[in-house]
Amino acid sequence: MKKKLLLLLLTSFIIACSGDSESDDSQNSSSNKIKKVEEIQNGVVIKTSEYEYNSLGNISKLTIKDDSKSYQTTFNYDTTNKMISWNLKEYYTSNPSDVIEQLNSLEYTNGLITNMCIDRIKKQSGYVTNSTDRISQTYSNSSLTSIKHYVQITGGEETVCSDVTDVDTEELFEYSNGNLVRYESGSGFFDEYYKIEHDQGNNYLSGVKPDAFRYCYGSQVSVNNLKTINVYNSYSDKLTATIQFENTYDKNKNLIKAVEKYYYAGSTTPSNTTTMNYYYY
Repeated sequence: MKKKLLLLLLTSFIIACSGDSESDDSQNSSSNKIKKVEEIQNGVVIKTSEYEYNSLGNISKLTIKDDSKSYQTTFNYDTTNKMISWNLKEYYTSNPSDVIEQLNSLEYTNGLITNMCIDRIKKQSGYVTNSTDRISQTYSNSSLTSIKHYVQITGGEETVCSDVTDVDTEELFEYSNGNLVRYESGSGFFDEYYKIEHDQGNNYLSGVKPDAFRYCYGSQVSVNNLKTINVYNSYSDKLTATIQFENTYDKNKNLIKAVEKYYYAGSTTPSNTTTMNYYYY
């Protein structure tokens, strides 16, 4: 499974262990803002994501940690509480002095994020490398239809976003009834596509604001939670893999508490199983 798909469709906005008691249900139902997500494989926590919000309810900080890296994102707003940029700091936990610091500046069209200008500084083994990158989004109404990733320009301290013009890869999105139902990605050409089904439960990211932030990432604006992802070869239309999701909700069937995710590839036995637990504010 491509890392891009996992990042796009299965990004965790939080960390948490969920119990089955009635008091746990009441606690989880008190708010629809995700606080913590925890991903577990073979009894080991492999990834955690924690979300924080500002006084007006918009996301202010996201911290993601896996078994080797830490990603710290701080979101910036103007005086009208419009998100204008975010700062990302990425480093290996074993060597935090080797770090990538990135500023993503946002451009809007009709209230939607349509361009991200990326200024990046990479510090490694005493060397510093500057690069400029960008990502652009296209929509139909509020539904994302494509994301273009451009070839970054490295080493030019005076490089600006408009200098980045060569497209590297493109992702395509198709929505139905508010849910992402088809996704296509490739290394400059499309080599596989995904057909996606959802259940009837409220998407755990639906409480994350501002809306434009969710819209620009595609799957995170789906109104319901994932049920099945089928992966197909673009040339033969052959099914190559299936991911199934067993979702557990609170007693009011309002908020998702846990997910068992099973990955199948050429076998009726899952080759990979992931547990995801959720807590809310």
